[in-house]
Amino acid sequence: MMLLSDADWQRIHQRAALPTFGPAMQRLWDEAADFLARPVAVPPEPGGYYHDYFCPEHGVQLHFDLAWPQRHVCPIDNAIWQGERFDAAWRWFVNNRLAESAIRLALLWRLEGNPAHLEPVIRTLTGYAEQYATYQQIARTVANPGVATYTTLDESVWVLPLAWAYEMVWEELSPTQQRLIQEQLFVPVAEHLIQHHFGGIHNFACWHNAAIGTLGVVLARDDLIDFALGGDYGCDQQLRQGVLADGLWFEGSFSYHFYTLYALLALAKAMRHLPVHDLRARPELRLMLLAPIHSAYPDGSLPATNDCWYFTSTVADCCHGVPPAPAFYEIGYDWYDEAAFGQVLQRAYAQTPRDSLDALLFGRAELPDATSESLPSTLLPASGYAILRSDPDTHNQRYLLLKYGPHGGGHGHPDKLNLILYACGQRFSPDLGTPGYGLNLFESWYRQTASHNTVTIDGSSQPEATGELRSFQGEGPFQAADASVGWTEEAGIYGGVSMRRVVLARPAYFLDLFVVEAPEPRRIDWLYRNGGSLRTDLPLAEYPGITTEGEGYQHISAAQRSPASGDWQAEWRLPTGGLVLFARGAPNGEVLTGVTPGNPPSEQAVTLIQRRTGRAAVFATLFHPYGDAPTISAVEWAVPDSPGAGWVGCRVTLGGQREDWLIQLRPDLTPPDWFAVSRAQEKFTYRSPALAFPHSWDAPRFLAA
Repeated sequence: MMLLSDADWQRIHQRAALPTFGPAMQRLWDEAADFLARPVAVPPEPGGYYHDYFCPEHGVQLHFDLAWPQRHVCPIDNAIWQGERFDAAWRWFVNNRLAESAIRLALLWRLEGNPAHLEPVIRTLTGYAEQYATYQQIARTVANPGVATYTTLDESVWVLPLAWAYEMVWEELSPTQQRLIQEQLFVPVAEHLIQHHFGGIHNFACWHNAAIGTLGVVLARDDLIDFALGGDYGCDQQLRQGVLADGLWFEGSFSYHFYTLYALLALAKAMRHLPVHDLRARPELRLMLLAPIHSAYPDGSLPATNDCWYFTSTVADCCHGVPPAPAFYEIGYDWYDEAAFGQVLQRAYAQTPRDSLDALLFGRAELPDATSESLPSTLLPASGYAILRSDPDTHNQRYLLLKYGPHGGGHGHPDKLNLILYACGQRFSPDLGTPGYGLNLFESWYRQTASHNTVTIDGSSQPEATGELRSFQGEGPFQAADASVGWTEEAGIYGGVSMRRVVLARPAYFLDLFVVEAPEPRRIDWLYRNGGSLRTDLPLAEYPGITTEGEGYQHISAAQRSPASGDWQAEWRLPTGGLVLFARGAPNGEVLTGVTPGNPPSEQAVTLIQRRTGRAAVFATLFHPYGDAPTISAVEWAVPDSPGAGWVGCRVTLGGQREDWLIQLRPDLTPPDWFAVSRAQEKFTYRSPALAFPHSWDAPRFLAA
């Protein structure tokens, strides 16, 4: 059994000599030189928790310095943090450096035969083999305990490059060294991972399977291979149950999607020379590579849904602990010859060098010349992501994501009907994802409904739920996404509550109708957060009481409040561009504003809350993101005064053009024909699946033409 065949090595040698892979070779030389210049020994104690290596004040990763195992510096203010928590996390970085250096030095030795590159590999492998029994004697209290590392997840990620490094140099080892590494390192690691195998569909289990299966190939152990592929919660079960029909991993986080996908690709790489076990034929892997491309912002980055790193992108870094995303598409383009994968690589390498390890091991010499095309509107129904895209010009393209689907397991966020906005080349109102699990804000803010653009009931975060899509229209004169969610009577404060959000988009603006019904009067808060400074003509007054009004509300500072019985507007201004919000008032309506944490927490945003109290509420809002200057001069609302009339009208004036909307929310009722005819007018009608408006609207105020 082998990870790399003679034919593989022949192709790798050929790539190493080609100019297109010059950056990858240069990076390999640079990283080898850095390790040789700054060597580090196998630590005498296990590594700690990666997420502990974040500044408690600023929520950013501390600066890792090999020379300072007990002094850890915040890059924001140079504050020094000390203590075993940080020291143990520092050893996580040491383990990562040793493992990743081992595979790189081993590869360079195979390519060039320099003994200076071979010796550190042997020293690392034998060092861990000699130390592993000592690690096993150290008690761990974590639920999934590692041995050399903090958890079995870390153990799996750490051992994989060591296994590949061993594969590359094993012929240079003495029989004694081979037995030492196999019997005192690889076999105990595999046995520990089997003993603590994650009993569920989860990214943990995928990494366990990748490590166990790869070690099975290296050790020529069919039992390990069979366990990794076909055992309980093995790879076959993970692919069948964990990958949704639209290609996204069920946890609903793009960083965890990539994190899981790299584990699956790692196992597929190890198995590709075993015909009966070749995973490349599984359709799920190709779909998993396609799904992020279909979901990306115009600049190639990705929304930070659920527990997702804010930086996640298809063309750059996508997650901690795995290579940047282009490395995934080097593998995918080689295996599947998918044009979209080649286009991602072309776009990525217009910004960054083609220097990944996977490019050298698997990359094609030629990438497609054609420029990538802008994406259309996209529906990922199994994940519950409805994405509306406008202008094909990627710089000006407006991107809206309505999130309505399954919760996402342990990494899900309570944000049904959350709305995410990217426009004019920047993130106007992104999902915040997570800045790191070690921060207090992680649970009290980022995992609360109040940090998302949706609705809370009595200030409480939403219980877990799965919404449904009512309709989706991605093409035509306007685009539409219409989804709803409800909770059973057992859902506490949310018992019997139903919500529905209808988003209707034009290139310059979008309409947002949010309907909420409850079995008894509730405080209903509609939240929207945007970057930049906010200004409005509402008579806002200081309101410190907001910090006690709900889960996550304690993080809203500089709060202000105003009545909002009449129609009103507000504007966020960013360094470039901005957003104008036009909203319909209500007799008992209020508007609240406040400063809230962004990601990282030091980068703040302004949250606006529309508040109603009662058994039902309908929030009618128009959003106008702009680049240079606003183009909408007026927005007028037309609504009936009878309960359950089931229709809403809106007139938008922009650039001398008038656009009239009729939103028919009860198809069984016919509203009056209130459209006037003129040459400078567009008319749009949206007929929703049945939805009775419970709210008693004010008298109609639509102005005659």
